[in-house]
Amino acid sequence: MIGTTDGIIIGVYICATIVVGLYFARRWRGSEDFFLAGRSLTWPLIGLSLFATNISTEHFVGLAAGGNKEGLVQGGYEWIASYCLLMLAGVFAPQYLRHKIYTIPEFFEKRYGIETRVMLTFYFLAMIVLTKTCVALYSGSRVLSDLTGWDFQMVMWGIGIVTALYTMAGGLAAVVYTDGLQAIILMLGAMLLSGLALNEVGWWSGLTARLHELGKTDLLSMVKGPESDLPFSGFLLGNFLIGGMFYWCMDQVNVQRVLGAKNVREARLGAIFAAFLKIIPVFILVLPGVIAAALQLDIRGADGNPDYNRTYSVLVQKLLPVGAKGLVLAALLAALMSSVSSMFNSASTIVARDLVARFRPQSSSRTQIMAGQIALVVVMVGGILTTPLIGRYQHLWAYLQEITGYLSVPFAVVGLSGVFIRRANRSGAVAAVIVGVLMSALLLADSHAEGGLVGVLQHPYLNSFLHRTFLCAVITFAALMATSLMTAAPSDEVLGGTFSFAWVKGDGESERDLKLAGFWMVTVFLMVSVLWWVFR
Repeated sequence: MIGTTDGIIIGVYICATIVVGLYFARRWRGSEDFFLAGRSLTWPLIGLSLFATNISTEHFVGLAAGGNKEGLVQGGYEWIASYCLLMLAGVFAPQYLRHKIYTIPEFFEKRYGIETRVMLTFYFLAMIVLTKTCVALYSGSRVLSDLTGWDFQMVMWGIGIVTALYTMAGGLAAVVYTDGLQAIILMLGAMLLSGLALNEVGWWSGLTARLHELGKTDLLSMVKGPESDLPFSGFLLGNFLIGGMFYWCMDQVNVQRVLGAKNVREARLGAIFAAFLKIIPVFILVLPGVIAAALQLDIRGADGNPDYNRTYSVLVQKLLPVGAKGLVLAALLAALMSSVSSMFNSASTIVARDLVARFRPQSSSRTQIMAGQIALVVVMVGGILTTPLIGRYQHLWAYLQEITGYLSVPFAVVGLSGVFIRRANRSGAVAAVIVGVLMSALLLADSHAEGGLVGVLQHPYLNSFLHRTFLCAVITFAALMATSLMTAAPSDEVLGGTFSFAWVKGDGESERDLKLAGFWMVTVFLMVSVLWWVFR
């Protein structure tokens, strides 16, 4: 259990976060200020906010659990994210800022039509509830309840309500500026635990020696074969091209801070900075789980069976002294509140802009904001009420990645096609979404049915959902192109290249800025690729 000092540290942190949120509540005047921070964000804030929004308690809990069970390979999602963020910097961010949009569904309407915008709007809301809010609140409350003895439901509702209040008050500015503070806290806390865990195991040499004795040296390998659950080919095909591409380049929760950028220069550099930061979690979040396996820590649950979701809680309890526990728990709260506030703000923006403002354009900014705030409360309650779904998986990271992967397919295909294939049209996009949703549902159901539902899907290469999501994407893309080619071509604006990728300078960029961005993109790409090779 935590001591008085730890409690004081946590209390000070929560108070500081609320003060920052309330400070920004006094600064917004209209919907652009509330939803996009007045389009004034610069690259350090954008990068830190992208990182902090992504790193929530499911990363602390889920990556440690995955590291304990499967090893460093669970960190493959983090390094693929670096590649995806480079796509955001080079391809998508300039497009979004050129069209001056509030939301990603708004961009999809400009490219494809109103049907795609409405479908994506409701899709986003479902994803925010099922794969974001419920996972974040469940994982954070689980750790805090384990370590403090506080009632799980009380913790979950308390965090949800506090975060909702400062997000409702301050809008995106409150989210981003608290993200900047929280990103620093969560990295410090995670690095502290990782360092103490390495010291406990005898540093790298001690870790490798213990794993060798246990016959578990494969826990340090990041590259697995095509028949494994997490194959390297699956990361490239199913995560980079599908799940990760959608999550980092089209998901409103993440991309919203890019939409609030001062100009294209700040948006690009912010995404590149976040790509660099995403290298770190493998070493500060996954590695402690591997160390827990080497130390053979007792993670059994009440039923006596291994409960991998307890890995992080046990590490904190066993390794951290008084005071340090408070810092790490403050880091965990930072991660949780940062991500949840971003989810809440994105849900409110989507409802306000893609439903209220779109279909009632005469509505005032105050009405739009109020509608968004109501949506925020609904999402919070919905996320808490759907947390029991997580209990059906061995650890929550598996739930998060599989559900997100399948849900990402339809719009990942439609979005990528929209910027790289001019002939993709409105009818093709609608057909792709319908086919993608149906195929995702079939493949997910087949994965969890005893013996499977379709014989051909039982091939060893389809053991991994990452390969299955790529198969689903291929079928979805075929539906998009077949329908597009059988129907009328898109508008002259689309065919003229308004929505197409081009490596050219954008608003606020000079030729030197463009070359500098290219240099840093190549640098990050090479760094991550070398790390894949080293930990192969």
